[in-house]
Amino acid sequence: MAQFGDKVLELLEEKNISQKEFAKALNIAQTTLNGYIKNRRQPDFTTIKSMAYLLGVSTDYLLDYHEGGNNLSLQELSLINKMRKMSSAQQQLLHSIADCIIKSGETK
Repeated sequence: MAQFGDKVLELLEEKNISQKEFAKALNIAQTTLNGYIKNRRQPDFTTIKSMAYLLGVSTDYLLDYHEGGNNLSLQELSLINKMRKMSSAQQQLLHSIADCIIKSGETK
């Protein structure tokens, strides 16, 4: 189980966001962010919500909370976030494409 700070650092590196930029976006000191990343400090819930929003993940993901074993990967969360930005027609097309991909894999 990854700690909160480890997840934040992983996401920052994956999204190529510097700690300085992220701290500024959160309106906190870079030393405060460093404390979170090193798991020496814990942010309040408002900061956690802001961090999740800026990183494009859920608070559950950051907090490593998985109700009923619902453990989505970063790639799955990314797909969900992209899908939420689509129109209903685009979402339907995506479902059709996914069905075709799955069916083509079953025939092999």
